[in-house]
Amino acid sequence: MNTLFLAVVCFIGFIVASVLKKTAQAEENEDMLKGTRVASIVCVVLGVVMFLASCLFIIRPGEVGIGVVLGRVKPNVFHSGLRFKNPIMSIVRIPTRLQEYTMSGIRGEGRKANIDDAIQALTKEGMLIGLDLTVWYKINPDKAPEIYENIGMNYENKILRPVIRTSIRDKIAQYPTSAIYSGKREQIALELQKIIDTELSAKGFVCDRALFRNVILPPKITAAINEKLSAEQESQKMEFVLSKAKKEAEVKVVEAKGIAEAQKIINRTLTTNYLQHEAITIYKDLANSENTTFVIMPTSTKGTGMPLIIGK
Repeated sequence: MNTLFLAVVCFIGFIVASVLKKTAQAEENEDMLKGTRVASIVCVVLGVVMFLASCLFIIRPGEVGIGVVLGRVKPNVFHSGLRFKNPIMSIVRIPTRLQEYTMSGIRGEGRKANIDDAIQALTKEGMLIGLDLTVWYKINPDKAPEIYENIGMNYENKILRPVIRTSIRDKIAQYPTSAIYSGKREQIALELQKIIDTELSAKGFVCDRALFRNVILPPKITAAINEKLSAEQESQKMEFVLSKAKKEAEVKVVEAKGIAEAQKIINRTLTTNYLQHEAITIYKDLANSENTTFVIMPTSTKGTGMPLIIGK
């Protein structure tokens, strides 16, 4: 509209210059005539340029343009690229990229960064828990004119936020507390995503995904969970110790059986003749050794016992 206003000003200037030109011709003022001619040309050129500029505009990637003429919203949208429009039409740009809306109890996060924005919901047992949630969503481009006309640009606070909070409270009320922080957490998130998408699609939005960022349980529940986990860890530790002791006992039994079996074999094969043979071998080694003095004393008058060897 500012460009169009400048174009109108240029055309008015052209008209003024034309009037002055006729005045100069009537008075036969050559200097004034030349000036009005130059002014007329400049006004015409600028007017044409400004008029064309008011008809051309660019829509960037990731957004659509909505045309508004004299307060009325046009049903068709302008997609990305260089576009041509009615010079009196104003363009409102609506983002269509994937966006995130986060509600968190941690200050500095989410849309309401300065407050505790966690969602408070009651479980099936009536237990009050807090939830941090992020929803990925985007605007349906074909619904952008309807959103702008019926909702406005503050659509997150008017539509998105109430739908998310109501949907999650309704869904959490169907599950016990244990399911919220256990293996069903992902399943609940998928079900919640479908509910939010159904609610938002009627308003022109698409829910891409719902993500649980954090589950805030009451202190008593948290303490009970920690005690349970501690007990489970202690139980696993005791099972490991018992298993280790059992394996060590089994090893000792195997070793004892091996020793007993070896002793049985030795007792069966250890004869008098074998001992005498070993003794003779040792005598020979001692006899061939230098600087060795030894005395052999028999231990049996029959010569069948192991001799007693005394070295010096």
